[in-house]
Amino acid sequence: MVARLSAISETQEPNNEIDIIADNPDSRLLELAKISNADFIITGNTNDFKMKNFFNTRIVTPREYWEEYKL
Repeated sequence: MVARLSAISETQEPNNEIDIIADNPDSRLLELAKISNADFIITGNTNDFKMKNFFNTRIVTPREYWEEYKL
């Protein structure tokens, strides 16, 4: 039986606004990564996500993730 995503996921709502990326909506991803203690942000948006780490979250491209973890 396939579990519904909502049944196995956790909802987070950031309480601190982060404003370090020029494209403000992308800052929401950093806020969520911080509050949820995300291991990774996987993005091809290298224009806005120039840093390699944000707190405990690694920021990698899909290629970097694939080459490191070969899932």
